[in-house]
Amino acid sequence: MIGFLAGVVSSFCVGGVIVLLWWMRQRDFDKYARRAMEAVEQGQYHVRMFGQHGRRAQAVSESFNHMLQVVESTISQLSQERDVLQHILHSMATGLVYVNHEGKVQMVNEAAERIFKRPREQWVDRAHWVSLRHYSLCVAIDRALLSGTPWRGEMPVSEESLLDVNLIPIPQTARTGIAQDSRYEALLLFNDVSEWRRLERMRSDFIANVSHELRTPIAAIRGFAETLLDDEDADPEIRRSFLQTIFEESKRMGNLVVDLLELSKLEREGQTVQLKDTSLGDIVDKAVRRLAKEAEERNISIEVAPDMETTVWADADKLLQVFLNLIGNAIHYTPQGGRVRIWRDTLVERVRVHVSDNGIGIPEEHQTRVFERFYRVNHDRSRASGGTGLGLAIVKHIVAVHGGEVGVTSRPGQGSDFWFTLAYLMNKEVAGPRLPQ
Repeated sequence: MIGFLAGVVSSFCVGGVIVLLWWMRQRDFDKYARRAMEAVEQGQYHVRMFGQHGRRAQAVSESFNHMLQVVESTISQLSQERDVLQHILHSMATGLVYVNHEGKVQMVNEAAERIFKRPREQWVDRAHWVSLRHYSLCVAIDRALLSGTPWRGEMPVSEESLLDVNLIPIPQTARTGIAQDSRYEALLLFNDVSEWRRLERMRSDFIANVSHELRTPIAAIRGFAETLLDDEDADPEIRRSFLQTIFEESKRMGNLVVDLLELSKLEREGQTVQLKDTSLGDIVDKAVRRLAKEAEERNISIEVAPDMETTVWADADKLLQVFLNLIGNAIHYTPQGGRVRIWRDTLVERVRVHVSDNGIGIPEEHQTRVFERFYRVNHDRSRASGGTGLGLAIVKHIVAVHGGEVGVTSRPGQGSDFWFTLAYLMNKEVAGPRLPQ
């Protein structure tokens, strides 16, 4: 009997020890699992549970590790997609502003910062009325947030900058997934259309200017032709005078068409000029020889600096056209007995060529516009000289495709100095004295 009782007590003791050990192991596993979960809560998705004994612990560990693998892979994929989206948003040229349902700006990309010249800190978590400060646009945003109404319009941000604005309402159900959520958020896209509008104005002005330039010679030709047709017995001298006028006006129309075609060709072909080693002195000599008779008729002397013999990187034909235009203008706008000078300055890796005269000069307010198409300081004098109003525009385009710059300095009554720059080859420089200024 005593042995039986001792066996029972021993069994209970052994069972208690086993239960205690099992309980302690479960407690340790629960602590271990709790620490792992706390690590996951802190964003440490790389943690794993290892080294646990027992079917239950092993099954829980495997399930836990598999779950974390799936979560880590999903988060990695989402992070990559987010990074790509962020890169796209901040690299795009279109300005982007995102407004939440409360009317506060939540996101702005770098293009919007550049367009409005305001850093991100002055946008985020601020009411759109404070950030955008444009009545019509802000009213449209409020309407979009309330009723989901889209809007498209233009917004000036300065005297020279105009934006095309596209307001897209976004239902909040697209983000929250709650079907009963009827609130809206707003996505605003800003595109700078200033250059487009400027080109449209230029095209409109160009058509108007061409029409105006053609109307005058056409009217003159028609008028004189009708007179000759109506009066067949007109005095021979009068007939000759009328025919001479018709010839001159038709010639001016021809010159206008030629210049328009040349300007169109330059704009279309762009960088297709044939750049090569070109003697600047040879080009100047050709231009002077072609215009020598015209200068002689007006008793105008052309002086060429002795150091023009240098080699430049240019298209010889296009460069000759530049000199013909500049020297021809100098002759036309210089009184009889005047002087035209051609000389140069040497800059770092470039040469600046000057065509100056002691003619009538250009008022300061006109100097920034003389290279525009059809722009004339003196309309009557320009037409009398046979000019088309396109010569300096052609000069500017030719110099631009050579990678150079053009400019003018002038004083009324003292003359003008037109200059342009070209790349030159230093190892082929020919030294010589410059024309004194």
